[in-house]
This record gives sequence, structure tokens and C-alpha cells, in this order.
Amino acid sequence: MRQNKGGTIIEIKDLWYTYPGRSEPTLKGINLKIEEGEFVLLTGPTGCGKSTLLKTLNGIIPHESGGVFSGSIKIAGTETGDSNQMELSRRVGLVFQNPDDQIFSTIVEDEVAFGPENLCLEREEIDKKVGDALRMVGMSGHRLNSTNALSGGQKQRICIASMLAMMPEILAMDEPVSQMDPAGTQEILNTVRELNRKMNITILLVEHRLHELAPFADRVVIMDSGKIIFDQPASKAFDHLEVFHRLGLRVPEPVELCHTLGIKASPFSAEETFPLLNKGDFKEKTKTYLKRPEMKERANSMNCSDPMSCSDPMSCSDSMNCSVQNTEPVISIRDLWSGYDKNRMVLKGINLEIHRGERVAVMGTNGSGKSTLLLNLAAMLKPYKGSVKVFGEDTKPKNPYSFAGRIGFVFQNPDLMLFCDSTEEEARFGPVQLKYKDIEERTRTSLEAMSILDLKQDLPQSLSRGQRLRTAVASVLSIDPELILLDEPTTGQDRVNIEQMMDYFKNKGSTLVFCTHDIEIAMLYATRILVMNEGQIIADGKGRDIIKNIDILRKASLTQPPVVEIANYLGIDAFSITELVETLIRRNPEAVSVEGIKC
Repeated sequence: MRQNKGGTIIEIKDLWYTYPGRSEPTLKGINLKIEEGEFVLLTGPTGCGKSTLLKTLNGIIPHESGGVFSGSIKIAGTETGDSNQMELSRRVGLVFQNPDDQIFSTIVEDEVAFGPENLCLEREEIDKKVGDALRMVGMSGHRLNSTNALSGGQKQRICIASMLAMMPEILAMDEPVSQMDPAGTQEILNTVRELNRKMNITILLVEHRLHELAPFADRVVIMDSGKIIFDQPASKAFDHLEVFHRLGLRVPEPVELCHTLGIKASPFSAEETFPLLNKGDFKEKTKTYLKRPEMKERANSMNCSDPMSCSDPMSCSDSMNCSVQNTEPVISIRDLWSGYDKNRMVLKGINLEIHRGERVAVMGTNGSGKSTLLLNLAAMLKPYKGSVKVFGEDTKPKNPYSFAGRIGFVFQNPDLMLFCDSTEEEARFGPVQLKYKDIEERTRTSLEAMSILDLKQDLPQSLSRGQRLRTAVASVLSIDPELILLDEPTTGQDRVNIEQMMDYFKNKGSTLVFCTHDIEIAMLYATRILVMNEGQIIADGKGRDIIKNIDILRKASLTQPPVVEIANYLGIDAFSITELVETLIRRNPEAVSVEGIKC
């Protein structure tokens, strides 16, 4: 076991860095100290320089990247500029944002063994380290599997295992759980925290999912526009909620609820919130809050007969959802069996109809078949048995290109879609190939919709992961397809960009099928949720019905959002902070005027 030596293990002074071919620095005068054994959560808006900062720790920048670099980085007292890559990689294990950029072996155990082999360890010790690392990330049963057959979340686990096998002093992780289901995320984070606590490994972890990561961190550091603008202990970080709101960062629901109701506390979980709600002054605080003018205005404007103003359209029997069911299905699947070879079926007897205008979230464990289902909908995979009809046409005899312009697909890894020299060219490519007339307007509109118009001349590969994903989405929006398929569209995105993207699809009335592990986003934007497990659909319904079924959630490695747990505790039927607050309004008629409420 590594002993706690104490002292500074990472020291960065006045660090500036500009990528080759770019005039604007990505890092601008970074100063940061991290003590040995700390668990630091690094966050900030998409494109602020987080991933770039991580790459400076093990020497990828500037040793492999080129560009203009100045300032000082010391790892355990040694300047990175004076160390070679091999020395740095033994001390700093880096888990990349995109697992496909990191994995190069074809077999899982070979990938995990690569690091220990290069450290010239004995075969028996290598074998033990591989076994231990795979066990830590819950992948022991996949040791001899092909890495190409793994889901995105499983690949992330393998990348983490390959670093754990070397037991570095510092583990730098770039959104390591972005493609994992919630239960898997908790499992991995518990493992990382145990290594941090017991082995004293220093953790620097980049993530947008603050609601899941904050409970594990000692410190929260926020970057914006290439600078560090915030550095606080995790226990006090959310006392400054205005910083998170200003930058469009996601705040844990219990924190948001308490601050909304005027409770001066920042609980990270529902369990931590319950005692706060039992305090004698909770009702008084609630009444005080509900007397605010903006809450009276909200109460008087609430009207559930208008589904567009309802806080959760999924709960209403609104005319849109009713009319959807009376139209011809855009997608019709009968007894679908499909996989990547005939001896390993991923989808097993899928039956499904999706109608025009529906927004369907597909959820489930890593490896449950979500991405495979999307590939079948796009005619990129063909049924081994059964049928898939899209727009009434059987996909089996069809070439995927026959649906060009009608189906838009955004892959889990956006880099598979980007090949042009600028963001603008990516958005233009589809309309040009399809010979549309209003190419310039389509290009501008799609870039604006994804908030990347100011990046139109940038090389896509030089953008952050979140910006690259939005570029891929813009390249699809520019053709204005009838059916949009998105595989993990929230990966690498801050809250503002997630909401802007999903609001666009909602307002446009698009027929949308999207895979996600983010149950809060699914609840907010999907008119319907499919839950998959082991290649089958085990639940299909409205979000509020799915979220109540604990057995289904457990099978799919999903968890109830904290606000739902809190609402259950209060005996309230609510599925968002807005709904919970509005129900409190109804329960406190002496605090506000509730005329006009028709729910």
C-alpha cells in the first residue's frame, strides 16, 4: 500500500498553451496545486480547456502535440518538460474522453496487460494485475472478448482497467463514466474512491455530471475560457450556486431544491435531504418562499388544460400524444433478431412501433442492445430474423443510402462522422450532396441551433468532444430529416447545451429516437421511454410510469432521480423540482393565491 507522504503532487504555474494552427490560446495562465491523495473534480462549460489541461499532466502536451507552450508543470517535484513520456506515464495514468482513441488491442486482456508488460513485470504479476483490474471495473467476464464487440460504456471500463493495472500515483480521468449506466457509474466511482482512500492515489477527474460526481470529490475546480475561475472544497462549492448557473453547469437536484426553498444546505443525495425536511422551520421556510411575487405569478399562470404550459407534458392526456397514436407508424418492428454475427444475437425478439412526432428515449444497461437497435432503424444493420419497416419500407433489401435525407443518425462517437476541414463544411456537406437549393440558410440555421456558428471556420478535430458532437448534430439538422436517431447525445455536454439541443427537437416536433443513460433528461424531453435489458424491451411507457417501477429500474441499472425520492418521502406525486414546488403551492393556499389552477 502506498503510504501517505503528504505534500504537493501536482503544481502548475502560469500555464499557457495554443494548439498548432490556432491563434487563440486554449489554456490561459493556469495556476493550480493538488495535494497528494486529493480527489479533485474539474468541471466547466464545453470547450473551456479541461481535456487540454489533463493532457499536459502526462506530457502528451507538448511532447506529442506541438503548439505553443509556456509555464511550468511539476509532477511530484519533477518538471514534465524534463521527463520523457515513459517516466510520466508511470506516474500519471490518463483515461481519455473517447475510449476509441485509447484502445488499440483487439482482445480485452491484451489491452489491460499492455501497461504492465511495458513496465517489464513478470508474467505471473501481469496476469494478476490484469485480473484484479478487470474485477475492479466489473469486467472479469469479458477478459477474452473482442474490444470491438464492447459497448461504449464497456470500453470506458476497459480504459479505466488498463490504467488501474499500472497503479499510477495520479489518475487523470476525462469524463470516464459519460457512457455508463447509473449503476455502473456508481460502481466505478466507488472503486476509484476506494483506490483514492486506501492507496492514496491522487484523482483529477473531468466531468459535467456534477450531480453524480460531487459526493466523491474533496474539491471542485471550475474552468471557463481557458482559465480557472473557481476552486472550493466540495462541501462548500454549492454555496456559490450563482457561478454554476451563470456557466450553465448542472447542479445536483437536492442542492437545487434546497436553495430554491431557501434552505441553507447543499445535500448531494435524497437521503441527506430528508433530515433537512424534518426540521421544524421547513414549513415556515416553504411558506416564506411561496409568498414571493414570482411564485404567485407562477401559481396563477398554471393551467394543465394547456399541455404546452404543463411542467410535464408526459403526464397530460394532451391532444398531441393522442393524435400521434392515430397516425401511421414511422417505425414498425416485428420479432427482430439482430447482431454482429449469427452466433451472437444482440437483439432478441423486439416488437415496436414509433409514430410521427414521438420523442422516444431508449434506456438500459451497457450492452443491452440500444445502439444495435438504432443501427437497425437506420438500415445499417439488417435483421437476422423478423422485419424492420421505416416509412412503410422494409429495410432488409434497402441500402442505407436510400434513406439519405429522410433519416439522420448521430453516432455515439461523433469523430466517426467528421471528415471536413471546417465546421461549416460539415454542416454543408449533406445539403450539397442532396442538391438542396437553400444550402447557405440550412447551414447557418443548423450551426446556430447548436451554438457553434462562431466556430464555423474551425477544424472539427480541434474542437472539444462536446463541440464535435454538436457539429455532428448540426450536419444532420442541415438536411432536416423526418426521423432523427441520436446515440448518447448528452455526452460531453454542459446543461445549457443539452437543453438547447433537446428544446430544438421538441419545438420542431421532430420524430426522435435517442439512447441515453440520463434519466433526468429522458423524463424532461421524452414523450415515451423504452427500457432494454439483454436485447429485449422490458418496459415501454410514459416516463412517470417507468420511474415508479423499481424492479424495472433495477434490471436496467437505472435509479430514480433524487427529486422523485424526495417527493415520495413528502408524499407528493412529482417528477421534477418544478412539479414539486408547484405541488407545494397547491398545498399552501394560505401562502399564495391559487386562482386559475385547474389541475
